Amino acid sequence: MKFIYKAFITLTLITLTLSSVSCANTFPEASEPLLLSNLDGQNDHLSGIGQIYIGDRRYCTAFLLDTRDAHNNATGPAYILTNAHCASIRVGTAVDTAYYGQMQFNYFHDTLAEARRYDIHKVKWASLAGSDIAILELNHDLATLIDDGINPLKAAAIAPDEPRQVKVIGAPSSAPGLRRSTCTQEPADSTLIKYLAVHTRYQKQDCKGIEPGSSGSPVMDADTGEVTGVMSGTTYGIVADDLCFWHGLCGTRESRSLLPDQASQSFPIDYLLPCFNNGRFNIDALVCPLKPNFNFRTRSVTDIALHKAPFAPSEATPNWAMKFSMNTDFFRYKSVRDAQTCYFPEHYSNPISTHSAVINAPIGREVGLYYLCMVGVDSAEQRLTARSLKNAQILSARLVSPVSIRLPEPAPVINPGNEDLLIEYRKNEDRNIWTRVYAGPANTTDCSTIDPKNYSKIGDSFLVPNGALPLTLCSYTEDRNLSTSDVRTDDLPRPQAD
Repeated sequence: MKFIYKAFITLTLITLTLSSVSCANTFPEASEPLLLSNLDGQNDHLSGIGQIYIGDRRYCTAFLLDTRDAHNNATGPAYILTNAHCASIRVGTAVDTAYYGQMQFNYFHDTLAEARRYDIHKVKWASLAGSDIAILELNHDLATLIDDGINPLKAAAIAPDEPRQVKVIGAPSSAPGLRRSTCTQEPADSTLIKYLAVHTRYQKQDCKGIEPGSSGSPVMDADTGEVTGVMSGTTYGIVADDLCFWHGLCGTRESRSLLPDQASQSFPIDYLLPCFNNGRFNIDALVCPLKPNFNFRTRSVTDIALHKAPFAPSEATPNWAMKFSMNTDFFRYKSVRDAQTCYFPEHYSNPISTHSAVINAPIGREVGLYYLCMVGVDSAEQRLTARSLKNAQILSARLVSPVSIRLPEPAPVINPGNEDLLIEYRKNEDRNIWTRVYAGPANTTDCSTIDPKNYSKIGDSFLVPNGALPLTLCSYTEDRNLSTSDVRTDDLPRPQAD
């Protein structure tokens, strides 16, 4: 049975106003965002920032990277940088994959009429393994774009390791063109979980006006104008309890951060620069740190995995039960409580074949967060290196205390359509409660006998093609404590012919 899910997962990009004070520096309060103009050429130096379009739909912000040599010669293709989640991947990495979209530069509200779009050729590299960055190659070379008046942005050779003033230039969907937000940035010192991704090296800011559509914006040093990172998302507006439960940001006393956990996040790009030579991106270059690329893929999970912590000694220990694939012949793994230890070689397993790869290892028995670290190796004899460990794939799981309550049954609203049946369970998606559904043949499906493992998790609604009807729909409610409702049965008849 094939479902078409209606997903409205939005990374809301807004940040918190804060005056940050350290012993050495006093940083001003973040200013209100400023809509930028360029009719008179006053912001020509920012013409390389613009918007990705998928068809006629505005998508993410991106910017043209300056890959010219020391003599200012542009000899290679034009590359833009944006987020990996803007490059149609949800886990792992992608190399040399097709991308169907266009890039529009000179994206100022008063120059849009003259702006042209350039076709995107492919995703040269994108990664959500500890990062959220994508390098896209255009169908034109850099020299052509420069001749067209598009100015590329220079990346900082080293990402700042102390608080600094930055400017985020992006095209949020609420603005008619590029907008500038000025604020404070600092390196983060807390592990951040975002659905399948676990991040340990990122920057955070307290900018105002960072909104949906700002993903992929360059974060620029306020003094030098060089790009220090790529804007990814935010945790602003998330209540403290959810911030801790879903994102692992629990306000630990060990943190030395000046900024709150409710802030925007970006990823540094300095480590990408050795991969460019003579104006071309080369992941196979000896000095490029992006390999080994394990090409990790999984359908086992779509979010932080939730398990009930054992209550009695006789209860089984929760298991990772992770099915996946890699492009290496072997892999090694370990389960840890601190994601930072994934980058150390101690306690990794012996090499295991990736043929029909699965990790059936215990997670733990105590309530809290756990991390699964995985590294691909080409042979059983290959040692773990600093480079391979840096590219480790990390997944997360949380063990929760069981709560003995019975949730209300689902109350679906079934809306017939010309091509699909829309089934709505709630008007607004709530990450702390969801519905699990199963659909089987009409008249022969007994919902009381269906194994819960065969149910699929949905958010607020989903679509069923009319051609698949009639069906019997089984559903029950579940929350983040893994409490459930009784199972509900609904008959979905075939639409009557007109």
